[in-house]
Amino acid sequence: MQSKTNTQNKTKNTKTLAAVNWHCYKACNYSCNFCYARFEDLKATPVMAENEGRHLLQMMAEAGVEKINFVGGEPMLHRHLESWIHEAKRLGMVTSIVSNGTNIDRPFLERMKGSLDWIGLSIDASTDELHAKLGRGLRGEIANNTSHHIDRMLVVAPLLHEYGIGVKMNTVVTDLNKSDDLSPLVRLIRPHRWKIFQALAIEGENDDDMEALAVESAAFHHYVRFHEKQLAEIKEMTIVGEDNTVMLGTYAMVDPLGRVYTNVEGRYKYSIHSALVMGFDEAWSEVSSGFDQRRFEQRDGEWDWNREPTGGEIHGY
Repeated sequence: MQSKTNTQNKTKNTKTLAAVNWHCYKACNYSCNFCYARFEDLKATPVMAENEGRHLLQMMAEAGVEKINFVGGEPMLHRHLESWIHEAKRLGMVTSIVSNGTNIDRPFLERMKGSLDWIGLSIDASTDELHAKLGRGLRGEIANNTSHHIDRMLVVAPLLHEYGIGVKMNTVVTDLNKSDDLSPLVRLIRPHRWKIFQALAIEGENDDDMEALAVESAAFHHYVRFHEKQLAEIKEMTIVGEDNTVMLGTYAMVDPLGRVYTNVEGRYKYSIHSALVMGFDEAWSEVSSGFDQRRFEQRDGEWDWNREPTGGEIHGY
């Protein structure tokens, strides 16, 4: 197992934006109570057209973006996602999605052969009882205080390994799961890269819910160190822990309307117009003061995403 403490001193000073998280869809079928990408203010806005999304990707590629990460909401609910993944790969980008597992099945992976490089699976707890408390489940499940999220993950993860898709795993640490031992489940999922996030409050998105969920920095770092020790034998996996200090100002993002934004100082800073109107370069220039390239590199933001995935086998849980 490799671990990243985000204290490495890199000298590279790259002006080109290497990676972008495109929150391409505002809707989600889950009810995660710590979610900081709810887009409540965009509910009445139209969904981006297929040709608009392709044009947006072309502008990002021309700007030098190397990796595009399709996120949400739940990106797998977007009817144009597959087209956009193919287009991004045609443009030479490394392609990635972060998903709760919705609609990821064998037919989807067959259609994505040669186009989709990485899938990040969002898993926050070792039991679905705890997932239910966190809201990590389908809305109908959470309404009944249940979740079957792990059951779904243990169907999806073996398929990703079978198809040679790079497997990432994302975990959000809150006050509810800070003492949870996730290592047995991680051994089964066998992600190539595990990102552990301290639950982050974003003004206007989830700040009303964070009072009960906020976890102290010391408890968060204990969680990361505990799992690094527990999983030290997995040499092919990289663990990256990101506390709130590391997360702020180190992500370049695009919202469902095509506005470019950052999360500096715990709030979102948006370009005045969509990149579809003003161009990606100009939109990025409006908000780039909220992005710290050096700290992006220090959090291992530009990792070896072109490497050939090497995963393990998954057995019963």
